[in-house]
Amino acid sequence: MMKSTIENLDKMLIAPVPKETKTYKPVSHKQLIDLTLESIHQSGYSLVSHEYSTARDGNVANGRYTIGNVGDSEMKLQIGWQNSYDKSLSLKFALGTSIIICSNGMVKGDHGAFRKKHQGDIQSFTPAAVSEYIKGGGDAFRNLQNERDQFKNIEVDGQVQAELLGRMFLREDIITSTQLNIIKREIKSPTHDYGAADSMWELYNHVTFAMKQAHPSTWMQDHINVHDFFNNYDKPSTSPIIIDAEVSDNQLLMF
Repeated sequence: MMKSTIENLDKMLIAPVPKETKTYKPVSHKQLIDLTLESIHQSGYSLVSHEYSTARDGNVANGRYTIGNVGDSEMKLQIGWQNSYDKSLSLKFALGTSIIICSNGMVKGDHGAFRKKHQGDIQSFTPAAVSEYIKGGGDAFRNLQNERDQFKNIEVDGQVQAELLGRMFLREDIITSTQLNIIKREIKSPTHDYGAADSMWELYNHVTFAMKQAHPSTWMQDHINVHDFFNNYDKPSTSPIIIDAEVSDNQLLMF
């Protein structure tokens, strides 16, 4: 699980920022932290916590900011970014939620305002884009609430669980063998009560629970992939219903 530790923050801030070239214009982690915090303040949001994780001696970094006054009894708005100095990751922001009882992440890819390579006019582009993006967090949160409620209304039995997890592991490479073992353990003996037993929402949270140890360089995209996988499942309009275990390939297309 990513921790908001002094060590992580210090490692981010002391990592040397690469020199700018004609084709590469880095944005420092410090710039992103300051810009995000200022945008949160200007948007009228109440910041509950901010957490950071690093890899490769601070060259790769993630930031996550949980908002206190945009949420409900189960989850709160969360703003996240990823950045790198070694060009391994593009600068990217995403909106999602933090599940209150477990701090599981829920990240929706199509609410990512931008993914920008470190070139061109990124330094002038970033501040305005981030500010406008964060101001739209309320709308994104309402969409995520609706999707959560839809997931709760889809019942899944053991056979469907096995099929979906098999697809995520064998065909889509979304989860690892270690994560699959954690999910199996959670299904048998859940650490948390997600308020919707034997539902798609419960399975979703078992998967994201297993991703708490995801590497900083993959954390955001891993969560986006999980959300897309579940959200692209053909959900029926009636509630509740048992999903047929025979799912056609085109029901689980990624991106």
